[in-house]
Amino acid sequence: MKKTLTAVSCAIVMIAGAAQAESLVFVTGSPGGSWYPTGGAIKSAVEDLNDDIQIQVRPGGGLANIKAISMGQAQIGISNTISSVDALAGREPFGEPMNGICNVAYLYPQVIQGAVVDLDIHSFADMKGKRLAVTPRGNTAEQLARLVLSTVDVTYDDLDQVNFASMSDQVNMMKDGQVDGFFQATGIPAGVVMDVGASRDLRLLPISDEMFAKMKEVNAGFTQITIPADAYPGMEGPVQSVSFGTHVIANCNVSEETIYEVTKSIYERLGDLGIAVAAIKNTTPEALGQDVGIPQHPGSARLFAEVAQK
Repeated sequence: MKKTLTAVSCAIVMIAGAAQAESLVFVTGSPGGSWYPTGGAIKSAVEDLNDDIQIQVRPGGGLANIKAISMGQAQIGISNTISSVDALAGREPFGEPMNGICNVAYLYPQVIQGAVVDLDIHSFADMKGKRLAVTPRGNTAEQLARLVLSTVDVTYDDLDQVNFASMSDQVNMMKDGQVDGFFQATGIPAGVVMDVGASRDLRLLPISDEMFAKMKEVNAGFTQITIPADAYPGMEGPVQSVSFGTHVIANCNVSEETIYEVTKSIYERLGDLGIAVAAIKNTTPEALGQDVGIPQHPGSARLFAEVAQK
């Protein structure tokens, strides 16, 4: 009888502990992109190291994630450094300041990648009269597509067709010849670009110095980057482009201890994250804590301060 009561008591304790586990909604990106699997990899790391934290990974988008976290509809998420800076300042496309957004950890650079299967297209200016696929409105990549095209005086009205679709649908459109090109803002190598390149010849479009200068006037967070010639099979050579940071953000009201444990899990399992998500494999532990232009969450600030003292 005593053993039975002990077993029952242990079961009750375990059930009570599970009931008290904190549940976090983690907004990421569209299936097919790098954000969604990144969220899954972070979820695995956090839950493996913390029995009292559970994470629900949900699809989302750069701009939508910021709004969801600011409004308390999600606790953590993935976003772009340029969008987060714009959100706190209330610049377009937000219209008003998005309060309560704190940085947790820098992850990796995102690179603008405009790819075409119509090999008569050599530049973004050549997209006039062509068919383009982009992510749905409200996603950072879609906002960037319009910005990049504007630097060469091209608008959506100048295109023959614009398809707002998920990344997986964009891949199928490219493979089937329903569109001439698609626009991505993700890590290198990008799975969607690799997928299309496995069945179709494609070309990455360059962003010139002049185009970059115009983009820099809009947001100082842009930096130039060169996509190496070996990034994808069949590349004709290196391609000049533009990058910005991908980072984890949180509502500033989430407890310091919770975000401390989330950040610690990312830090301690960085190697595993790099295996799960190719874009993270070159991220160093030191890079995780870099300043991205918005306030650091107290929980992650504490973790990085402890690391710096070691």
